[in-house]
Amino acid sequence: MRKKDDAKRLMIFEVSLDVLLEFGFGGFSMGKVAKRANIAVGTIYLYFKNKDELISQLYIKLYKESVERFLEHYDSSLPFKDGLKTVWVNYLKHRIEHYKESHFLEFYYRSPYINESQKLMAEEMKKPVKDIIQRGKDLGLVRKDLDNEMIFLGMLGFIRELADEHVGNVYKLSDEKIEKAFEMSWNMIKL
Repeated sequence: MRKKDDAKRLMIFEVSLDVLLEFGFGGFSMGKVAKRANIAVGTIYLYFKNKDELISQLYIKLYKESVERFLEHYDSSLPFKDGLKTVWVNYLKHRIEHYKESHFLEFYYRSPYINESQKLMAEEMKKPVKDIIQRGKDLGLVRKDLDNEMIFLGMLGFIRELADEHVGNVYKLSDEKIEKAFEMSWNMIKL
């Protein structure tokens, strides 16, 4: 029974993501999710007490999955630049391959629906990447005149724009362009 419940919750999350991106928070309803998922509205209430809980749990689920993807294959024993590149490319690929999820995470983070504990969680989930940046500073490889948040946001903003343009078929990325884009980011922060 547990696997069936997990599959049902996952399906509700997937449909909810589509409904949220199509209608926004104001147009989101359990009824729309149920109709699109071809299930009874009451079925959703077996898993979530209300739409706010559903949206909140969707945010938490997607955020945790995102952070896991960012750090995939990262090894602190690698030379610093190689490790940073691993995380940088992971974020770019995540943004492209999980575009809907990334868009929702930003949308939710900047919405009035996010609560203080979720904001703190989001900040805590940035910590591993900021720790990598700090490691580069400690090794004397990364600029110390820029704070870690500025470096993080500079790289993140560039990655987001690259991915968004790629997904929108405006600027298609190749392995060569990804390599050059990472070098641009690296040149921005290196000593």
